[in-house]
Amino acid sequence: MFNIGAGELVLILVAALLVLGPQRLPEFARAIGKFVRDFRRQTDEVRTVVEREFYKMDQEFQEEPRPKVPGPIPAAMPSHAPVAPPVTPAALPETHAVVVSDPAAPVAEPVPVGPPSSPSEPPAAGSAPVPGTVARNAPTPQSDG
Repeated sequence: MFNIGAGELVLILVAALLVLGPQRLPEFARAIGKFVRDFRRQTDEVRTVVEREFYKMDQEFQEEPRPKVPGPIPAAMPSHAPVAPPVTPAALPETHAVVVSDPAAPVAEPVPVGPPSSPSEPPAAGSAPVPGTVARNAPTPQSDG
């Protein structure tokens, strides 16, 4: 432990006997033995706590579900559906949301604001749209074109 040989140990014991005397040397040896025993006990407790915590951390790490690694992404996706032309914001009708104070009331969809889509067309028979809105099931104008 301290790399002390037998000759060095005998020299230390003789020096301690001369300094402390024959009456106090056994008390000193007991005190040193008690210190070494307490020191070993404390270091063993610390080592046990550290090993237990590392073991718990290792178990938790191994039990965690590992995220699935996605497969390789192809360079180009095959096109099976026709591509629609891009929609510009100017082509969309302006909408305003309807705020409802009763949470149990049905949610209203945004209502287009602006002139009706076909002002010259009469409304469908039996249904009159609310002024400033467009009827949902109104026939769409057909172009002869």
